[in-house]
Amino acid sequence: MLTQRTPSEGERRYITLQPELEKKHDPDDYVVVEPKSGEYFVGDTSVEAMKKARTKYPKGDLFLAQVGRLAGLMK
Repeated sequence: MLTQRTPSEGERRYITLQPELEKKHDPDDYVVVEPKSGEYFVGDTSVEAMKKARTKYPKGDLFLAQVGRLAGLMK
């Protein structure tokens, strides 16, 4: 049986940003969203995007997605 889940704040922010990101960035790019601020960081790899985000936000939850796809919550 499938259960419905509530999307995280990061996922909701990503969904809002998704149309803009898909216009500006390649589908192979990765984006990390800081859920509280909505600020995002784009990189050619997930590691690059995460390093950019962790430089500014060294602690706390972040949301990682490949442009056009959902990935999940990173702690």
